Amino acid sequence: MKAPEIRIFVSYSHRDAAAQEKLQTHLAPWKRDDVTVWYDKNIEPGAQLDPAIARELRNAHIFVALFSPAYLDSNYCWKIEYKRAMNRRARNQLRVVGVVVKPCGWKQTRAAGFKLLPEDGREPERWSSYDAAYVNIAEGIGAVIKTVRRELAAAGAKRPGTVEASAKKPKTPVRKTPTPGKARAKQSTNPIKIRARSRKT
Repeated sequence: MKAPEIRIFVSYSHRDAAAQEKLQTHLAPWKRDDVTVWYDKNIEPGAQLDPAIARELRNAHIFVALFSPAYLDSNYCWKIEYKRAMNRRARNQLRVVGVVVKPCGWKQTRAAGFKLLPEDGREPERWSSYDAAYVNIAEGIGAVIKTVRRELAAAGAKRPGTVEASAKKPKTPVRKTPTPGKARAKQSTNPIKIRARSRKT
């Protein structure tokens, strides 16, 4: 059975475009495995920004926010995209993953109550190399992808019309139709009832 497609929405400040591109590079193995990683540069020229972003956010399974001073300072990133994502998360419709790409005051926000990437929310510049940090980020996102896929597969197995559901469906009892000869014989043995019925017609 083919693995369910997973859609990831990447929310970032344009001042952190380099971090976004590096994340795309490290997620390349997943993108070859039916994972779509969407960000605003995928919007076609001439398309309206907000409706396109809102549509992709509704269709996403995972929301990845790249935290930085610019992200926390951005009204659109923090107060619109991140807020919408957290509202969907509260309804169990979306997984939200925070990724610290630059030193910033994320500990003074509501993101402090969640596990962030890279490990322990240590920004990439504190790792032995930027690539080591992004490998850790990609592995963390990969673990979320696997969890979401298991949940989607389990939900699909319970839908009506699947093999498992139809196998458990109770069989409707088949009523046997009496042969014409037997029916006539039964009627002929009760002439009183036949006459009684004929008066009501």
